[in-house]
Amino acid sequence: MGNRRFLKGAFFLSVSMFATKLLGALYVIPFQRLVGETGMALYNYAYVPYALFISLATLGIPLGISKFIAKYNTDGAYATSRKILNFSLVFMTLLGVLGFLGMYLLAPWYARFVLGEEGGLVNTVEDITRVMRMISFAVLVIPPMSIIRGFFQGNQDMIPTSVSQFVEQVIRIAFILVGAYYIIHIREGSQTEAVIFSVFSAFLAGIASLAVLVFYWLKNRKKYTNLLKVSVPSENNDSRKLFSELISYAIPFAILGLGTILFQFIDQGTYNYFMMASGVSETVSQATYGVYASLYKIVMIPVSFAIAFGQPLIPELTHQMTKGSSSGVRKTLMLAIQLTFFITVPAVVGISLLSKPVFYIFVSSNLAEINAMGGQIFGLGAFLGLFIALYSITNAILQGIGEQRYGVISLSIALIIKLVGNVILIYLFQVNGVIISTMIAYIFCIVMNLTVIRKKTGFNLKKLGHRLVPPVVFTGIMTLGVIPTKFILDRLITYEGSTAMSSLYVGVVGTVGALIYLGLCLYFNMFKTLFGLRRGRKI
Repeated sequence: MGNRRFLKGAFFLSVSMFATKLLGALYVIPFQRLVGETGMALYNYAYVPYALFISLATLGIPLGISKFIAKYNTDGAYATSRKILNFSLVFMTLLGVLGFLGMYLLAPWYARFVLGEEGGLVNTVEDITRVMRMISFAVLVIPPMSIIRGFFQGNQDMIPTSVSQFVEQVIRIAFILVGAYYIIHIREGSQTEAVIFSVFSAFLAGIASLAVLVFYWLKNRKKYTNLLKVSVPSENNDSRKLFSELISYAIPFAILGLGTILFQFIDQGTYNYFMMASGVSETVSQATYGVYASLYKIVMIPVSFAIAFGQPLIPELTHQMTKGSSSGVRKTLMLAIQLTFFITVPAVVGISLLSKPVFYIFVSSNLAEINAMGGQIFGLGAFLGLFIALYSITNAILQGIGEQRYGVISLSIALIIKLVGNVILIYLFQVNGVIISTMIAYIFCIVMNLTVIRKKTGFNLKKLGHRLVPPVVFTGIMTLGVIPTKFILDRLITYEGSTAMSSLYVGVVGTVGALIYLGLCLYFNMFKTLFGLRRGRKI
């Protein structure tokens, strides 16, 4: 029953998050054409601190809420769950106001931190200050919205979160593209003005998402009211103790959720300085940073499945731990890691094999030097997707089994590794250096997390290793099938500089690769192992 519940929740979140991340990658194509590489760099300068302030303003409480509610609902203490929800909504609204003020007031300092005290010639301190202040309004609405998502997830109802995430993305992208087009082509404004308006879409999208969640709350209000009527008394009913318990869950969640953002924060603080120190011009440095930042949008498409698995995984593991079902815990986390590997490995290898046409689809550039580097950046950077996915799912497991403090320790060390790696490797290998240092930091976290998971749950890492062999082998066979397909298409299609031809190239090669991989999975019964579907031979 537990695995079915987990798979159901993961399915809804996976579909929503895949669509959300796919849209998030696709809109980059027209948006980058509108605002250029430096406009994309300016856009990303705003989003990294925004993500950081959102994490600080929420303090990990949404995930803490899902774990808290799953724990007390398992015991039938529904009134206790509702009590902490109401308190958290008020608290998070106040944190949202503080987060907004902090981001708005610190914007000039952060702009100088990114560009240096001398400022920039391409994107200026004033430009970055303006985009940060415009996006800061979204910090007002996201924290209370995320609390409601956490409540639904704690009740193991993933549909409200799924729908609200999708609606949020659609509204955001619509305002970004329509607004940027209007400012540049109709009002004849600048690319900087277009970017400044575009980041405000985060606030408008947050309002739309909140409206969706309120709709689901009203729709299910009778069900939750009935649960209150059958609630049993909780031993722990003191408001201060309950809030302390929630915070004990939330703060480690917040720190772990900051991992990828903090790595990007370190990149923003070191990238331009060490790129220019290695002899690269400011224009090329900021343009390649825009390409590198766009890479994250691509690799986050397969990573979205790991994140989707992680959200229902935390309350499910909490439920199993509260029941004292050690075997249920091990089965659930084995399934979660297998699913992550099953989807992510062929996806990142596929992106790497198709790095040049994928670059021309999503980014492209007016600078020949950037186009020459773009495929190489995507080729190596694609593998970041695998490490981010494994980092996300192992963190979710630590949080689910209540051992998140070990994840905080490993992340703290990894941040030092990342900073030192950037200082040394960017200077030596330029943009490749920032990718390699990120991989090293993630690998450290993953190894440490798995070590703790094995020790605390008795999880069999050797058995896991055997279970992960088939997707690796199938991906290798897929690669052997894709290479001759690419060889033929290289002689039939010229895709450089053409979004249409690049899309055709990726579509043909991607279809061949997917058919080979899925065919092997069907033949060797991988779907039965993962989903209980019966077909093919046993592996």
